[in-house]
Amino acid sequence: MDTRAAAPLRPPTDSPCALVTGGGIRVGAAIVRALADAGYRVWIHYNRSEAPAARLADSLAGAALGTIGADLTDDAARRRLIDTVVDPKGPAAGRLDLLVNSAASFESGAFLARSDDDLLRVLTINLLAPLSLIRGLAPALAATEGSAVNILDLAATQPWRGYADHCVSKAALAMATRALAGELAPMIRVNGVAPGTVLWPDDERFGPGSEGRERVLQGIPLGRAGEPEDVARAVLYLARERFITGHSIVVDGGRAVGRGACP
Repeated sequence: MDTRAAAPLRPPTDSPCALVTGGGIRVGAAIVRALADAGYRVWIHYNRSEAPAARLADSLAGAALGTIGADLTDDAARRRLIDTVVDPKGPAAGRLDLLVNSAASFESGAFLARSDDDLLRVLTINLLAPLSLIRGLAPALAATEGSAVNILDLAATQPWRGYADHCVSKAALAMATRALAGELAPMIRVNGVAPGTVLWPDDERFGPGSEGRERVLQGIPLGRAGEPEDVARAVLYLARERFITGHSIVVDGGRAVGRGACP
């Protein structure tokens, strides 16, 4: 595990602290930037995106507590991640106000062509790892009456052809979000954010001007894809609102409800 600490802008007791998994790139990076702009000091977790995570940390003008490399499918790596965050001698003095479980896999493939090992890998990163981190970081979160926000997606409620493993993992995480909200209250709040189309998959079927992309856009009442910053604002809202727990905000431009039918 690689740990890179950045000098804090403020004493630990003066500003809230957050951990964002998968925080080096894409939606996770947008969440990190939004939290830093809102006064949080942030741990940036990454798996393979060490260089982007380091560049992001450097850009935050001291709001980064550090970057932490960890393979979240590995039990020992998760334990080291937890130990780094709660270390009383660390840059946050063990303080944690917010955990954002943003790291995820997005594997596709015909169900009958995939293996049990494929399913277990997806479940580990998308379900077991978030729950493991919530459990391990619960004492620190309870000490600040903080919260966890799980990043879900529309696959939690809408099955996608070719993504059975992913759908199962996200549906389970959505239910875990509700279950833990009840079990960990009143000291820890647990919520979710379910993005729709905010980043296009690396797939030529959905490239610029493609029929696939146009079909997706036609199903979004607001008529456009979202941005990672839309997701980040929802996370920040849930982090701040102290009377919300057990809920998930869908950030999809209305895609989940569709355009409706004319009478």
